[in-house]
Amino acid sequence: IEEEARGRLWDAASSDLDDLERGLGECRSARDAPIEADLLNRIGLVLCERGDMQQGIKRMSRAVSSARLCANRRILVTCLSSLGCAHSRCGGKDAAVEVLEEAAQVSQRLSDVSLEANCLRKIALTHASHGDLTTGLVVIRDALDLFISVSDTYGEAACLFTAGVMQYELGHTGEGVADIEASLRVRRALKDKVGIAECLNRLGLALIDIGFHLQALDYLERALALCHEVGDLMGQAHALRLLAYLHFAQVDGDRKLSLELFKKSLSLCRRNRDVVGQAMCHEGVADVLADIEDFKLSAHHYAEAMSLREGALGGGGAREDPTG
Repeated sequence: IEEEARGRLWDAASSDLDDLERGLGECRSARDAPIEADLLNRIGLVLCERGDMQQGIKRMSRAVSSARLCANRRILVTCLSSLGCAHSRCGGKDAAVEVLEEAAQVSQRLSDVSLEANCLRKIALTHASHGDLTTGLVVIRDALDLFISVSDTYGEAACLFTAGVMQYELGHTGEGVADIEASLRVRRALKDKVGIAECLNRLGLALIDIGFHLQALDYLERALALCHEVGDLMGQAHALRLLAYLHFAQVDGDRKLSLELFKKSLSLCRRNRDVVGQAMCHEGVADVLADIEDFKLSAHHYAEAMSLREGALGGGGAREDPTG
């Protein structure tokens, strides 16, 4: 969930590292701490997206040190937030929570409720991504209350969606679907097409789980159309993958169409550098091939998926699917 915002707003991995390094040298000569902090943070993001998490975290830590010298404390919040997310992606839950809690405290001292709530949302996501959904749900509810208190409807919608996913994963199906539907209503009022598609995708998955395949098909096709309309490649990849699962899940489903959809999703995941998404597509292709008894090719795709997942765990730099 957390990775999608940065992935859609700024493609760090394709940024020119040399240009950023040159800019860093210039701002150091000018003793410009705010620009130095920003550039170090961006360089750290680029390194993380390219799989060099160790060097990325080192640069982000230096960004935090520079940001502590800045009068503008919002710069510190930004750098702390980036560092916390990087620690989380590397498996450093405790370090991530510690850094993000400091970001929340600085935001609170700034009396910026939305900024504080967003830090809490990242803490919740950190707990959830490391398996502690119960704690994550408690924290996301705190973030939701803060967003509602200042009428921040974008934040409210994001928290409702996140809470819904957590509830669903905990087995609280009714509560989870209710939260996601509430997020969908808010996002429709905001005309947030990316957010609407995200909710439709997740509701479609829930409908697949309970066997309502026709309704799921409607939700997922609407989500895919919205993602096409706004050029959201990550959302398209996710919708295509869920549609592929849907056709495979049906007893009389079209296995050929399922394979085509998985392969289209795989192509988009490669463009997005979404390693986990690629692994899920290979697993889906392998399942379909095994079902039609092409066991040799199925084994090849299972091996590809395993290799991708091991690489993601080793590098820590995989961009994860926003809705799981």
